[in-house]
Amino acid sequence: MKPLTTGWGRLYPFVAFLALLAVMASVLAGAAQGSTTTTALEPVEREATSLTVHARDLGDFPGAAPSIQSPSAIVVNTSSGRVLYEKNAAERRPMASTTKIMTAVLVLERMDMAGSVSISEKAAATIETKPWLKAGDELTVEELLYSLLVHSANSAAVALAEACSGDVETFVAEMNVKAAELGMQDTSFMNPNGLDKQGHYSTVADLAVLACYAMQNRVFRTMVATKEYTLSLPGRDAPMIFENTNKLLGKSDWVDGIKTGLTPKAKQCLVASGMKDGVSAISVILGQPSSNVCWEESQALLEYGLSQYRHVTLIGKGVPVAEATIPYRVDERLRLITANAVELELYKDDSVTASVTLDEALALPVTAGEPFGVITLSVEGEEVGSVDLVADRSFSRATLGAKIVYYFQRLGRWIGG
Repeated sequence: MKPLTTGWGRLYPFVAFLALLAVMASVLAGAAQGSTTTTALEPVEREATSLTVHARDLGDFPGAAPSIQSPSAIVVNTSSGRVLYEKNAAERRPMASTTKIMTAVLVLERMDMAGSVSISEKAAATIETKPWLKAGDELTVEELLYSLLVHSANSAAVALAEACSGDVETFVAEMNVKAAELGMQDTSFMNPNGLDKQGHYSTVADLAVLACYAMQNRVFRTMVATKEYTLSLPGRDAPMIFENTNKLLGKSDWVDGIKTGLTPKAKQCLVASGMKDGVSAISVILGQPSSNVCWEESQALLEYGLSQYRHVTLIGKGVPVAEATIPYRVDERLRLITANAVELELYKDDSVTASVTLDEALALPVTAGEPFGVITLSVEGEEVGSVDLVADRSFSRATLGAKIVYYFQRLGRWIGG
């Protein structure tokens, strides 16, 4: 009898067979238990896990703020609310028809735009520069809101208040509740239209807070940016054409709102909004005797406010940031891509850091768009936003056959060195 040969050439197939049996047993056990295999996520080697951008590296920023004659003024960044310039910002003053911003906010949050409103005797008798509503007229909430914000109609404010809350007094109380919720500590509403009345006042700082809040509403933004509104009412010889009282809308195409005010006590008032290159700002002026000066200084404040920020796109949408191996896939990798562009408005003295955080593992099946990580944005150490990292494609759960093929492939590579 020949001696048993123990060379590697003879033993190798036998060892491989034993290994394959072990693999098969593992696969079958996993299939029987219904287990799900996970795999650790790994950063893409060519991508950093964090990125910091300094605003000053993006270009020069204008230095001096404009000289303002108006007794009370402010300009803020719309997104953050950061105050960029202020003059007597906490001084309480009558605010005229800028009051109607709050009136519109409550109506937009509570009423159906298609709802019908019947004009009462009280609403029709409200003081107007030129009376236009009659008792018994039927208008939609949307029509009254356009009349309120474009034409600055005092009667529309009363009609909406009655329709929204049952009577003007209840509505005004709710205006003050909303003001308190927004932190407007130096504001007191006595009516929904801003006509002069003892105890009816606000500050440029409070109105800036209100304007930033109101401009988050898409319908509000559309209305206050409307230069001209046409309204047809039954029984009228011709449609009424309302031109926006905000003259800045016609002067600069980047101005997009929001509300004027003018009464004997309040004088010329203006809450204005503008956007350039992805940066938005809001200015407020109260108590300016000259309308022309109010327009000029409001525009100057907006231009200054817009110049103090840069719109920064740190990374675009769909950019791969990390990769992961896929269970039972030898050569395939899952890419994690940004669900949206990573962008923000950055103040001139700030720096923004984008940090990548990945889930510890993933499990099959994987659906395209499923999140497995996040990019967190921090400005000067304070978190300001985040963007999900999502799977770029789908992977189904591995079948028993796929697992067997996978282990044969792994075994083949091991045998081949």
